[in-house]
Amino acid sequence: MATSTRETEAPPVVRVTRTIRASRARVFRAWTDPELLMRWFVSPDDQMRIVELDLRAGGRYRLEGTVRARPWSVWGTYREVSPPSRLVYTWTWDNDAELGEPLGKDTLVTVDFRERGGETEVVVTHEGLATERARSEHSAGWIECLQRVGEIAGTLEKEKRS
Repeated sequence: MATSTRETEAPPVVRVTRTIRASRARVFRAWTDPELLMRWFVSPDDQMRIVELDLRAGGRYRLEGTVRARPWSVWGTYREVSPPSRLVYTWTWDNDAELGEPLGKDTLVTVDFRERGGETEVVVTHEGLATERARSEHSAGWIECLQRVGEIAGTLEKEKRS
């Protein structure tokens, strides 16, 4: 009996992990506070605005902006909001045809915030990305985002001690 290639392929998942020197509450806040979200979601040279952010299960979000002068928008629905340990939300890109992603196709993002003795391990799992290029681009993007979240959460942690 022949086995289908589709059955043996690895699932289209991106997983990025980073340990941040800040409490779980501060890292969760950096991820969800609109003012802080605007500071890490895109690089300082790019622009974004929050169109909608209803941080509750069933709530919707929509973010828009420009990266390297190209417009983008992402939107979805929160499936789980469990402060300060977990967020699960759908993720749909607009203006993403270059990555081979069908417009309007939901993917799923899960962000786990794990306490690690005064530090926080953040695990971002992004499922349902259709192409290798999309997975590679999103992996690089999440790595950059986690770097900036770490800087912001670390600053919040230092301010707390002052």
